[in-house]
Amino acid sequence: MRARRTWRDRLMEIRPVASLPNDELLSPGLGDFGRNGRSGEILGHPTCLFTLFFAEMWERFSFYGMKALLILYMVNYLFWRQADASHVFAWYAGLVYATPVLGGMIADRWLGARWSVVIGGVIIAIGHFLLAFEPMPFFYSGLGCLIVGTGFLKPNISTQVGALYRQSDERRDSAFTIFYMGINLGALAGPIVCGWLQLSYGYHYGFAAAGVGMVAGLIVYIAGMGSVVRRSDQIVAEDEAGESDPQEPAAPAVSHKVVVDRCVVLVVICVFAILFWVGFEQAANVMNLWADQHTNMHIFHGEAPATVVPDANAAVSDLAVGPTTPTGDTWKDWRMGAAMTQSINPLFIVTLAAVFAWFWQYLERRKCQPSTPFKMAFGFFFLSVAYGILLLAVQAEGRGTSAPLAVMPAGISVDEDGTVHSMIPTAGGGLEREDYGATRLKWADGTLKMNGVLSDLDWMRALGQSATAIHKDTIDELAKLAEERLEEVKAAKRAGEMARDATWEVQITVPDEAGEIRPTTGLPKHVFGREEKYVVDWDPDTRVLTVTDTLTDRDKAQLLAAGADPHFRDALTKIFEESSVLKVSIIWLLAFYMVLTIGELCLSPVGLSLVTKAAPPKYVGLFMGLWFFTTGFIANYAAHTVGGMWGTMTPSAYFMIFGIVGIFATVLMLLLLRVLKPMLHGVH
Repeated sequence: MRARRTWRDRLMEIRPVASLPNDELLSPGLGDFGRNGRSGEILGHPTCLFTLFFAEMWERFSFYGMKALLILYMVNYLFWRQADASHVFAWYAGLVYATPVLGGMIADRWLGARWSVVIGGVIIAIGHFLLAFEPMPFFYSGLGCLIVGTGFLKPNISTQVGALYRQSDERRDSAFTIFYMGINLGALAGPIVCGWLQLSYGYHYGFAAAGVGMVAGLIVYIAGMGSVVRRSDQIVAEDEAGESDPQEPAAPAVSHKVVVDRCVVLVVICVFAILFWVGFEQAANVMNLWADQHTNMHIFHGEAPATVVPDANAAVSDLAVGPTTPTGDTWKDWRMGAAMTQSINPLFIVTLAAVFAWFWQYLERRKCQPSTPFKMAFGFFFLSVAYGILLLAVQAEGRGTSAPLAVMPAGISVDEDGTVHSMIPTAGGGLEREDYGATRLKWADGTLKMNGVLSDLDWMRALGQSATAIHKDTIDELAKLAEERLEEVKAAKRAGEMARDATWEVQITVPDEAGEIRPTTGLPKHVFGREEKYVVDWDPDTRVLTVTDTLTDRDKAQLLAAGADPHFRDALTKIFEESSVLKVSIIWLLAFYMVLTIGELCLSPVGLSLVTKAAPPKYVGLFMGLWFFTTGFIANYAAHTVGGMWGTMTPSAYFMIFGIVGIFATVLMLLLLRVLKPMLHGVH
């Protein structure tokens, strides 16, 4: 009778590897296959290893491709406020790393690893394709599918790598490295491909590409699943037949004090690791927005090209286009998408991991390899250096622009220190403060000033808040009429009273009391297939707004901005245009990610390795679960919750938080070395 291997058995089979990418620590099991016959091999490894390699590569392609787009989609496309988008991101990222524990247990008890992978892959693919559709129910259900599907797939595909090798096979570490190279290749390619599609065709094409990647991974896995199963079954049969592994030594007994001491060290290490990953995971949230809004993504231009807004006296047809960035048609004018910057970290992982693996072995041969806590202290040091680089980038961006403005309009407030902000009504009936320019937009003595880049989102929101109350009520009424008309049209089409392809429109007259209407930020456009169509038309002679679709939050923001106070509009637009050239070079981002990756390689793989070596054999599963829970769920949830503070303080103050955390953790870890190292009792 075949013995059932539990999730804890699989976790106990983990062995340290030279380098692990990003957050890829859910890898229980590196069992081994005997040396009997090596037919059907590639690079000295069984061909079924490469089935898992390519399946995981495509799965990671889909995961990282979607993750690179997520915050940009919520903030730029859905036009959510940063705090709201980060709140959703926090729950998504946290649950993605929590559900694999449950998925591993379900696989052990009922489904088995291979069917769990298939089911998980199908659910993930469905999730990505749901995200490719516009309505919000598709968005939330898509994220839910990704969370559930990852829970099934992630722990169980990694587990199957363990079925290919015996514990003592000299190929096991290199197999682990090959498998994780597939993860890094997927993480490298996903943001590039999905980011390019988003830039060229729209966000929903990027999400769809992530779904195609998952389908490709499923096809590879299903096609090679039989060979994986046959090889793992042969190992199980040999184990049940009583074949022993002469190279696997018996674990020496240790005293109760040693066990307790090592457990204390592991708990301390897990707590410290949270601090690092909270700083590291800013990459998918805040750093993505920094790349999008504050970095010159025209990477072949020495200086960011200026954003140009049509002149206030231009014709409405010109104003409808909104702000543009003039570029030519040569390769020098190519613009990199912000999502593509999420490939920088895996690129450095691929190039630096082997260097670090060699370096640790070099130190080991000379008997001078530092302890794991000391290596982790270096990880925190490099975290602080990485954010120090961003502080320098903020200084490079932080040049001033100004424009004359005699009086602040109604709807815009100013603090005692001159900070420009608004009080926004909340759903609960209260008021919430909204800052502009990350508290760097100031007004004093008849002058509006900005230190750094004013983003297009803040420009648009601030303009909208300066509109008259009558204009705001008119836009709210227009949005309500459009929704009601859409429901009427749907009912008429279902009843056969209207043709299925019939169009509709809603019109409203903007009262003269609403003031001047100038669509400076452009008129709303929606994507239909691969075409963009204007869904709002403005006739300045009759003051009639015509809508041919329901209005999104971004649409309403654009229409509100069209009714901005004229004097405030001219002053803020001048600052918006002039500050756009202050975007900093992408070199700052490259330097940040390179140093951050060095910190990751000092902390992540060695931390996982220490857990596998120092945890009591009977509690390895428990401590691996603690590691995954702290570095996965807690760290990701905390990282994106903190990310919601972006924009409520200056960029320098925000980045300084993580620089100080890194320095504090470095000093504290070094001070604890004298206590922690002896408590490991020989575990290095």
